[in-house]
Amino acid sequence: MNTMKHFSKKILQADSYGPVFMYATHRELACAPRHIIRMTEPVNPELLQQAAQRALERFPQMRVGLSRDDDAYRYYFNPLPPVVLPFSDVSPYYIGSKDNNGYLFTLGWKDKTIYMEYQHSLCDGHGFDQFIRAVLFEYLTLCGKPVCNDGSIRTHETEFQLSECEDGYAKLDQANPSEEGHYTVEKSFHAPVADREGNERMTEITFPYSELRNWTHAHGASPISLLYTAISFALYHTYYTEQDADTPVVAEIPMDLRQIVPSDTTHFFVSLLDLPFEYDWFSLPFAEACQKVRAMFDTQRAPRHAAYWGKAGSTRVSEGHHAEMSIDEKETMMRDMARNYVYRDSFILTNIGRFDIPESMQAYIEDYGAILPCGYQPFGILISSYQGVMKISLAQREDTVALSDAILAQLANCGIHANTKVYTYHPTRYEGKRLMKRPARLQRTARKSIKAEKLTGRHVKRSRVYSRSAK
Repeated sequence: MNTMKHFSKKILQADSYGPVFMYATHRELACAPRHIIRMTEPVNPELLQQAAQRALERFPQMRVGLSRDDDAYRYYFNPLPPVVLPFSDVSPYYIGSKDNNGYLFTLGWKDKTIYMEYQHSLCDGHGFDQFIRAVLFEYLTLCGKPVCNDGSIRTHETEFQLSECEDGYAKLDQANPSEEGHYTVEKSFHAPVADREGNERMTEITFPYSELRNWTHAHGASPISLLYTAISFALYHTYYTEQDADTPVVAEIPMDLRQIVPSDTTHFFVSLLDLPFEYDWFSLPFAEACQKVRAMFDTQRAPRHAAYWGKAGSTRVSEGHHAEMSIDEKETMMRDMARNYVYRDSFILTNIGRFDIPESMQAYIEDYGAILPCGYQPFGILISSYQGVMKISLAQREDTVALSDAILAQLANCGIHANTKVYTYHPTRYEGKRLMKRPARLQRTARKSIKAEKLTGRHVKRSRVYSRSAK
């Protein structure tokens, strides 16, 4: 397939919400989530690079770099080959920089492990999952493995469609957005944060999904309500003091909006819901607290409300992205917005669900997991599963076992037998000023494009942006 034949200006257009990650850094937001795939055999980096090249032919929306222009960040077509980097748990790299030829995804390897990361402005977890599985399929094919696409992987058997990079937020009116039942965050508990630049402590907590399912079915709970309740009780027993009385835990939980408005897009398309664990729920029996959480979550993830909150957030970000401001002013504004928004909540809890791959590929992939960096928060928590094993990835600023031990104790009380793996981790960094410069032959085209953008009135007045609250 000829990538340029399928390339168009639409591929270079950002969605309405993702640009907040362009202006932020790894200090404010989880700009570069990491996916870790452990293979059954040592990784061949040359074949992995070829696999990424083939996948990019099918995913031209991933073949972009990011340019820090005078007034905004903009995507550009990246003609350079993708890079496969020697990798480790503590990353020394900057995503989008010369480290990886300006790409907004990182591809690395060490022994039997493949590491893949993405700059969150380009896609969300669901979108990047499509690209991960395509790279793995191409890699195993090049390795001579007898793998077969069951139709779930976007390979060269199908052609790229512009709907795969559409702005899903533009379709949210189809869900009749409504703020009915909206939970307004007035206060939330915050664990102490001493250092937002150093390494993070990573604890992987794994257990059989069947044990979790058995408990939830018996007690009228759901997987997310059980895990969130266990984490909240663990926070209570680890950090709460008398001064924290009556203060709820509030988790920010990203919800995939494709469940409400179907879309093939790989771009960012989530609603960042607020889910409280009220202080008085700590005095309830564990099962009853789980039921309270489940009922509350049902109100926040109701289709009309999730659409309302997703549209509100995307409108706020889009106005900032297109404001008539200098890049320095815009970065200051957007970073303040990001810090204020994420710090309303206690932490981010992301459930990316099950890693589904064709059965023919499973024999060559031993383990899968993902990490949500802490960003501005004291910790980030990501839940994933593969082949019947559920994994909680707990990234912490504080180097202590207290919180993870408390979570294990709560799970054990539910008959869930968990194992742990602990190691030191540092996310790949992101900083706009460290982006690789746009290739010289694309500079002239970029200047024409920026001029046309301004003439079509895509910018909004700065007063409209400053008048919006960070909430």
